[in-house]
Amino acid sequence: MPNRVNEMPAETARKEDRPEDLVGVFRTLADQHEEVAAMFDELRDTPESSAILWPQIRRELVSHEHAELRELYPLLRQFDETRDLADHHDEEAAELDALISRLDSLDAGTNEWIQLFGELVETVTHHAKEEEEAKIFPIAQSVIGEARAVELDAKLLATKQQLMATH
Repeated sequence: MPNRVNEMPAETARKEDRPEDLVGVFRTLADQHEEVAAMFDELRDTPESSAILWPQIRRELVSHEHAELRELYPLLRQFDETRDLADHHDEEAAELDALISRLDSLDAGTNEWIQLFGELVETVTHHAKEEEEAKIFPIAQSVIGEARAVELDAKLLATKQQLMATH
């Protein structure tokens, strides 16, 4: 029987695909997207480690997404230019949470889990590319300004660390 983990999408957000002028919170979030992509690659390359790797990937995804929801997107919702982007992000975050909950209800490494994990990879990859390549981060950075992006970075990182400790 073929190993279905190897059938997961291999294309994930990479540094060479993102705008170079991101600063502060937007640079940090883009870097975190790349870290998660590397974790996806690791699971794809060593599917027998899914029971060990899944909790790490889960913690990274949940803390990243919830830190964005707490620190970045409420600010972006205050501006006409980014309000719709923030609303769209919230919809994607809810989809991500639902996928994570479904994965948590299954035994890691089973065919059903692997198929659902592939959906998660696709969802996260789409989300990261949309934020980076579809100009969400550059638009948001121009709206809030580089100084505010740098200031927000420390808040987001502190929130993410706090969330990692509880997830």
